[in-house]
Amino acid sequence: MNTSRESLKQWLSDVLTADGAYGATADRPATFDPDRDPRHASRPKQTQRLSSVVASGRLTVPAGGSRDPPAADVRLTVKLKPPVELLRTVLKSDRQFHNEIHVYQNVLPFLTEHLPEGTRGPALPVFVYGRNECGARWPEDVIVLVDPRGQGYTPARGSEHGSGGAASAHMDYNHLAVAIAALGRFHGMSFTTKQKNPVAFRKLVGNLREIQWDEDGWLVKGNGLKSLSMRGARPLMDQDKYRDGKLKGFLTMIREADRNLKLAMTPKEPFAVICHGDYCKPNILFEYDEAGQPKDAMITEFTAVRYGSPGLDLSYFLYKNADKDVQNNRWEDLLAVYLESVVAVLPADVKAPTTEQLHRELRFHALYGYAHLLFAVPNMINDNPRGLLDIDNDDEKTVEDLLVARIDAADEKITEILSETVRHIIDHGYAEQYEFSGNSRL
Repeated sequence: MNTSRESLKQWLSDVLTADGAYGATADRPATFDPDRDPRHASRPKQTQRLSSVVASGRLTVPAGGSRDPPAADVRLTVKLKPPVELLRTVLKSDRQFHNEIHVYQNVLPFLTEHLPEGTRGPALPVFVYGRNECGARWPEDVIVLVDPRGQGYTPARGSEHGSGGAASAHMDYNHLAVAIAALGRFHGMSFTTKQKNPVAFRKLVGNLREIQWDEDGWLVKGNGLKSLSMRGARPLMDQDKYRDGKLKGFLTMIREADRNLKLAMTPKEPFAVICHGDYCKPNILFEYDEAGQPKDAMITEFTAVRYGSPGLDLSYFLYKNADKDVQNNRWEDLLAVYLESVVAVLPADVKAPTTEQLHRELRFHALYGYAHLLFAVPNMINDNPRGLLDIDNDDEKTVEDLLVARIDAADEKITEILSETVRHIIDHGYAEQYEFSGNSRL
C-alpha cells in the first residue's frame, strides 16, 4: 500500500510506463499525479470502500515524434486492496480483484462483440490496467480505470425522498428506471452470447471466482442468516392478515436459509446470465440531461460478478434501492422497463424471458435480495454507521457479531425496513410453496 502521495505517484507512473499505457515509453514516460488529501498534503486523497481503497488523479504522457501516439491527458481512478490483512481475507480481496480484471479484460469485450449491429449495450468504465499478483506482493495489486466523471457520469443526485437515513439509500422512480434499463442491457448480452458461442461463454463463466461461499458456508456463519432473517418476519406474526398461514412460505424459506440461498445462487438454465452481484446505488453512475433528469446509467464495480438467475440482481437491486411506495406501486413498471431493455439488445432469433417467467425467477431468488439487504440496511439507517468490517488484525469478532451489533444499534427502524421487504415477498407470491428440486420449476 502506497500511503504517501509521492510514493503512489512514482510507483504508478513506473507501472503505467512499463505497460505502455497511452503510448508511454521510457523516452515518453507516463506521469500519474494523485489528487491531494486536503487535510494532509503529503497524502493522496483516498476513499475507503468495503472491498478496496480508491484514489483518483491525472495521467499525462508527453507528445513525441510524428509516428508516436499523441500526447495524453486523462483522469484516472485507481483501486488498491485494503491494508488490513484480516479484511482482505474476509472479503476475499484476491478473488474480487481477479473477477474485476477478468470482467474488464475478457468478459465485457466478448459480450459487446456479440451485440447486434447498431445496438447499444450498457455504459461501462474504460479499463486501463490491472494486476493481481496476490500473496506477499499484494501491495502492488491495482486496477486502473478512466475516471467516469470525464465521460459525464456522476453518482446519483437529487434522487432522495428525504435527507439522510434510509432515504439516502433509495432512488426515485426515474433513477430506478434508468438503472434497471442498463441492467437489462447487461443481462441481455448474456442471452445472446451463450446461444451464439456457448463454448467460449462457458469458458468465461468458468473463470469467475466465488467470493461469498467457502467450506464453512455463506458470509454469515453458524446459521446466522436464519436468525437474522426472522427480524423481518416477527412483526408480521402479530398481524391478522398474516396469521392464517401466509407466513408459512417465508418461514419455510428461511428455516434452511443457508441451503436455500445456496440453491438460489446455483445457476439454472435456460435463464442464467452473468450477474453483477452487487447492483446498487453506490455502484451505479448517472448521466443527466439539460433538465437534470437521469438519461443513462453506467455499471461499475464488477468484483461480485457471478453466473446465475437474473432474479439475483433484480431482487437485490429493487429491495435495496426502491422504497416501499415504489415497490408496492411501480414494481411491475420497473420489471417492464427491464424486459424491454433486454429485448432491445437481442437479435431476432434470441428470446427473452416473459413477464411470467421473470416473476418465477424472482419467486425462487428473492432470498438473495433479502439476505443481502441484511448487510445493507444499517448503512441505510445511519448517516455515519460503523463499518460492517471495521476490524483490525487483532479483532476476534466475526462478521455475524458485527452485523448483529449494527442491526441492534437501530433495531426499530431496521426491523421496519426488513418487515416491509418480507411483506412484499409474501404479497407477491415469492415465498409460496418454497422448495427446490434440481432444475425443476413449479
